[in-house]
Formats: sequence, C-alpha cells, structure tokens
Amino acid sequence: MALEFFKHRVATLYSLFYGGQFVLLGVQLPFFAGWLHVRGFAASEIGLITGAALIARLAFGPAAAFWADHQDDERRALRIVSFIFALGAAALIFAPGKWLIGAAAVTVIFAFGLLVPLTDAAVLRADRNGHLHFGQTRAVGSFVFLAATLIGGALLTRLGISAVVWAMAGAAAFAFLVSLALPKGAGKSDSAKPVSWREAPKLLANPIFIAVLFSAGLTQGAHAVYYAFSYLRWEAIGYSALTIGLLWATGVIAEIILLARMRSTALRFGPAALLALGGAGAAIRWTITAMEPPLWVLFLTQTLHALTFAAAYIGAIEFLDRAVPTRLVNTGMTLMSTTGVGAITGLATVIAGFIWQGQGVWHGLMQGPATAYLMMAAMGAGAFVIALLVARLWDGGRLFD
Repeated sequence: MALEFFKHRVATLYSLFYGGQFVLLGVQLPFFAGWLHVRGFAASEIGLITGAALIARLAFGPAAAFWADHQDDERRALRIVSFIFALGAAALIFAPGKWLIGAAAVTVIFAFGLLVPLTDAAVLRADRNGHLHFGQTRAVGSFVFLAATLIGGALLTRLGISAVVWAMAGAAAFAFLVSLALPKGAGKSDSAKPVSWREAPKLLANPIFIAVLFSAGLTQGAHAVYYAFSYLRWEAIGYSALTIGLLWATGVIAEIILLARMRSTALRFGPAALLALGGAGAAIRWTITAMEPPLWVLFLTQTLHALTFAAAYIGAIEFLDRAVPTRLVNTGMTLMSTTGVGAITGLATVIAGFIWQGQGVWHGLMQGPATAYLMMAAMGAGAFVIALLVARLWDGGRLFD
C-alpha cells in the first residue's frame, strides 16, 4: 500500500511539474511573439531573442547536465533551474525597456530549455524504477499545453495580448513551487559506476550519437518558424487568437495520442524509424504550410505534429535509453537538447527572422514567410536522410559501457 501511494505521488507531482512548464509554453509559443511585437520588437529582433536563448543552451547546458548527473539528490538541479525560470518570467512583467525585456525573455527561454531535458531524464529514470509511465506522464504536459493554448486563445481574445506575460509568470512560479514538493529517490539512477568528466566527450565523439543528434535536431529545429512567427503570419492573414489556438491545439492532440502509446510505438518502429518518420513529416508539413493553404487543409496539416514532434522526440528518447549508459542520461539528454535541438533551432530562428522580414529578392535569395517555411522543409528532408544512415550504422546496443 505504501509503495502504491508513493508511485501515485511520484506520477502526480511530476505530471504537475510538467504542467507548470507547459502552461507557460502553451502561452509563450503561440502568443509571446505577438506580445513582443506590440512592445516594439521586429521579426528579426524576435528571432535574435529566441536564437540567443537557444544558443546559450549550447554554451551552458551540457555543463549543467553533467553537474546534475553528479548530484546525490536529483531534485537539486530541477529546483535551481525552476527558480531561474520563474525569476525570468516574473521579470517580463516589470522590465521597463526593450533591452531588459529581451534579457528576461532570453532567461525564460534559456531556463525552459534546460529544465525540460533535466525533467525528462528524471522521469525516464522513474519509469525505469517502476514508479510511473514516461509517455503517459509526459503526455500530461502536452495535454496541459493544449488546454493552455485553447484557453489562452479565448482569454487573449477578450483580455488582449498584454495578459501573456502574467500567465507565463504564474505558470513558472507554479512549476518552481511543485519542484519543492518532488519526492526524493524516484528519479535517481541505480548505477553504481560514477560519472567521469572524460565520458561526456565520448558521446560527442561517437558518430552514431552525432548522427542521431543532427537528425533529431534538424526535425525539432524545423519548428523554428512555426514557434517564433506563426502567430504573426496567421494574425496578418486574419485568423483570430482563438483560431490560432485551435490550430496549435490540433497539433498537440495528435502529439498526445502518440505519446500516450510511446512504449508500443517504440517497440513497433524503433528509434531510427521514428526519427525518419519525423524528418519526412517535417518535409511534408512545412512545404504545405509554405503554400498558405485553405484553413481546413491547414488544420489537417497540423496533425503531422504527431510525426514532426512526437515521433522524433520518442525516437531520440528511446535511442538515449538504449544506447547511452544509465549514469549519463542527464548528460546525453541535455547534449541532445542543447547541442542538437537548441543550437540548430537557435540558428534557424535567427536566419528565419531575417528571411521572414524581407520581401522580394535580396542578393538572389527569395525572402518572406513562404521561403522561411521552405527552409524548415529542407531541414526535415535532411533529418530523414540522416535517420536512414543511423538505421544502417547502429546495431541497437550501447555505444559504450
């Protein structure tokens, strides 16, 4: 009875912890660019903010993850990063000028980028220890994201875009408070072998790990235009905040369905095939989006989020679970998130910001929203090819002991 109560407590608290993080994301991704635009930021400046935060993860994320792998209490890193996350979100409310707003925005996006892989690693270990189901717990975060997007779209239609930062600050504060209540030991590795500083570079020196890093990074990075600028374009076309929220919600529903079936999906397809499906889905999805199809076609296209996010995400998680030593889960997860997804997304966001803002031809380069989305489609195609290479090179076992 005591063990069952502990399992229920672990699953509930980690679900709530994901919930706080993804309420913020559910507001930030569709609507934060609109708030920044109202505060005087151009598309290129929004791209620079997002890109700077994601690139900062490349500089500091791996070291933070390796430090987390050395902690006796797996909750310590989650609490520290959650506090930075909440502090940055609160600062958005009170920052008086563009420079301080930009700094606060970078802090929020940077901290969120560290917090998610650290949480994923803790939840994956809790799954290994028999305390919860990773896919179902993570799907709660996606469901909360869905609810935040839908409710946010409806509320912003009534309250105005200024409510965005208040919602973000409340969500981040909630995540920090939940981090203080997380139970000790549920997500702790049972590996007896200590982590060596020499082991992290071994991951980055392994060609299979690098190939997976780039395949997952290109597919997830191909969301850069969608995450940073879709609100601006769809609002310009004439869609309401509620309609935009429903478009985002459609993609998240597809994501939740696949995440809830994570174990069976991973067993059926395997990591390399899931990464390939993600890349192919991105190539198709962003090509169609670039064409600005009718609204009903756009809703159908949004269901490809099940491939472009969930399939690629599950493929990367399953690869790490099968190929990376248990003692390096935090390090591998964060290297994948920062070096792959973070750096690639950051660079793509910066480039897309300048392409998006331009019109016509500049030095022979077509510019505007369609070109930016087609760049994302090309990234998906590249991810697909690399995933096929992974399928040929990797035998399905550990990269090293």
